[in-house]
Formats: sequence, C-alpha cells, structure tokens
Amino acid sequence: MATIERTDIDALNATLTVTVAQEDYKQEFQNELKRYRNQAQLKGFRKGKTPMSVVRKMFGRSILADVINRQMQKEMSDYLYNEENPVDILGQPIPSESQEEFEFSVANLSDYVFKFDIGLAPKFELQGIGGHTFERYVVDPGKKQIEEELENLQRRFGKNEEVEGPVEERDIITLKAVELQDGAPKVAGIMNEFTLFIQNTTDAAKEAFLDKNIGDSAELDVFNLEAGTTDDHVRKYLLGLEEDDDREVENMFSLTIDKISRNVPAKLGKEFYEQAFGEGDVSNKTEALAKIQEDYNGFYSKQTDALLFRDTQEYLMEQNAMDLPEEFLKRWLVASNENNTPASVEAGFDGFRKGLRWTLIREKLIKHFELEVSPEELRASFAEQVRGYFGGGQPEWLNDDMINNMVNRMMNEEKSVREKFDELMNDKLSESLRGEYELKDKKITPEELQAIVEKIRAEQEAESQLIADEEE
Repeated sequence: MATIERTDIDALNATLTVTVAQEDYKQEFQNELKRYRNQAQLKGFRKGKTPMSVVRKMFGRSILADVINRQMQKEMSDYLYNEENPVDILGQPIPSESQEEFEFSVANLSDYVFKFDIGLAPKFELQGIGGHTFERYVVDPGKKQIEEELENLQRRFGKNEEVEGPVEERDIITLKAVELQDGAPKVAGIMNEFTLFIQNTTDAAKEAFLDKNIGDSAELDVFNLEAGTTDDHVRKYLLGLEEDDDREVENMFSLTIDKISRNVPAKLGKEFYEQAFGEGDVSNKTEALAKIQEDYNGFYSKQTDALLFRDTQEYLMEQNAMDLPEEFLKRWLVASNENNTPASVEAGFDGFRKGLRWTLIREKLIKHFELEVSPEELRASFAEQVRGYFGGGQPEWLNDDMINNMVNRMMNEEKSVREKFDELMNDKLSESLRGEYELKDKKITPEELQAIVEKIRAEQEAESQLIADEEE
C-alpha cells in the first residue's frame, strides 16, 4: 500500500509526498501484463500467445505508468477526501515545483516518489450575522403610474372600431397610395393600400395626418413614413411589391385616408375585471388598483431583494477578511485550464479571489442556517419554469405527464440541476439573512431603481472590459 506524508509550509500551503513502493504495485503490474497478453492479438502471434517479453517491451512502460498512477491517485484521494477527517483544500493538488523527473522502467522496478502542492482553505469563525441595519428599497410607482397601468389594461382588452375622425395619436389609419411623378400621378405607377400605426410614424407623417379626417390627403415621401424603417420593408409591406420586382420607385406618393381605426378601451365592470385579473379576484376599481399595486410590488421585489442580498454579501465579506494561498491558486488556475495563461490569470484574479471568498463564507452560512434544497423542491421549481414558458399558465394541451417528462430531462442535465440548486439555495440564504438584520425601508421610483441597476451593470461591465484589455 502506497504511503503519504504531509508537510505544512504555513497555514495555507502544504506539500503531499506520495511514495509508491515496488511491493505496492509489482503484483498488480504483473497481473496487468498477463491480462493484456491474454487480450492482445498482435500480427504474427495467435491471440493470447504473444510472448511475455514482447508484451513487456512493447507495452510495459505504459502499463506500468497506469498502474502506478492509479495507486498514487487512490492514495491521495483517500487521504484528502476521508469521510472522518477530510482535508479542506482549495482547487486540486498540482505537481510540486521540486518534483524530480523520472522514467518508468520495466527492466528496473523501483520506488516512485510524487510531490504535490496543495492550497488549504483558511480557518475562520463566521462574523457579521446580525447587529447591522441595511437600507431596503421599496419601489413606489406612484398613483399616476398605477392609474396609467389600469388604462393600459383597458386598452389591451378593448376593441378596435372604425371612426370618422379626426385622427388621434393611438389610431391606425388605412391609406390609399398613388405614386407621383413631377407632382402628378405616374403613368402605370404604383397604387396600393396599407395601414400605419400613428404612434410609429415619423414627425413628418404625424404632422400630415393628426387631426385629419377620412378623405383628407397628403403628399409625402413614402420611404419616410415610419420611424426606423428600411427600403425593403417599404417596398414589400407598404407598396406590395414582390421581392424580385426591381422597378424604380418614386419617393413621393399621394396618400389619402380611407379608414380610421381606434382602440376603444374596455369599460370598467365585471367582464373586464375577469378578463384582466381572473374570475373573482377583483370587483371594483379600488380593488383593481390595489391588485396592480400588488403585482408591481411582486415584480420589483425580486430586483430589490437581489440588491439587498448584494449589499449583505459585501458587508459579510468586509466582516470576514481572510487570507488565501494566492500563489498556489494562480499556479492551479494555469495548470487546470489550457486556455489560461499567467497573464490572463493575473488580470482576472481580483474577481476570482472575491468569488472564492464569498463561496467560503456562503458554505459556512448554509451550515449555520442548516439550509437544504430537496429533490422535490428542484422538481417543483423546474415545473414552474416550464409553465413560465407558456406565460405562467398551463394550456389544456400541456398536461401533467408532459410537464413531468420535461422536468425529468432537466433533472438529468447536471449543469441545469447545479444552476437551479444554486438559485434556490441563494433564495433561501437571502431570506434567512434578511431575518437577521434590521431593515430600513427607503421608497424609490421605478426610474430610480433602474438607474441603480444600470450603474451596477456598468461597473461590472467596466471591470470585465478592464480584464479583457489587460489580457490583450
């Protein structure tokens, strides 16, 4: 049996010396040679009859290397991940810089000594739980925005009706278009009919059609009617030309209003309330406004909770300062990924160090609060995610068996399960931490919240760009 010896360099670094003696591997090596001889079928020899000397000469070195490496890896794994006394390491062991080079010799079996450097997780007692006040944002859209949202719902569930005019900002107008040349209808020119949403038109089109009535006309550049449009869009959808129709088209058209269609908002009443909020949930305007306020609170609370959790993370990292085996970690990052270079690792190390520190604190917090995520919770969250693909509901054709089948596929994807586990665990951790601190509510508007989120995003992007620039 191989032996292992640990030498602590300091509190964060150690060296493991693994000795695989000849008596530890000799018998297994002989067995592997015999097994390979029995399975090998080399040219000139019957299967299983290849002379052992040939097998040793051709394959002995690689077989010996495999046997010794397996012994060494098993010994190191048993030592590091022993259930009774595991070693709390960061990253994975990497060959020591003092490791001697040697060749595996079949003719001269001997003892082999491997040296590995390991980085040790810092020991610390969790600090900073409780005894602090955090500012918690509470988004208040304001009475005006709540009223506007109710009006938007009325328009959404309203009906389009044709009116005589005059044209208003939210109307849809149908235009009869006649191509012009030198101010007169072009001979054999284009004549077509199309619709325009007034809200989506250019200033020139708005000026020409707002407050006008059916039968009123204007001469306008047809390629400058809708904001942000393209010539291809105009030719196909406004002028009705086929893709292979490459005729030259004049810019100016005579445009006559033929129809005006207007959204007539739904009237407040039982039918509208059931359409907008569900059966039995709302019965009057006051309840409708309260329901919209509740929905706003639910929507914004996810963002404000995330900001609060971020502030809590920053505070806990300040309270739990720790040293890390940085030089080891930099070597390990280079050794563990062929795409990493010393320069790229150095450039991104601040972010890596911060993430690792939070991971260590997070592990202690999870143990402190005794948090768990059960398989049932994972399945339920995946099922909710599936329903979210369909607007949060469950159409009649989407039965429970179909949902379960989709969830089963998700549960079989290791990456998806890991991400979902972290998401649910962070939700539980965030909730547990909120209960430990005094929270002082601060009302802000949706616009102020958006500005805060954008500022954080810009800072993160700037940091990422700095790393990218340094890598270049």
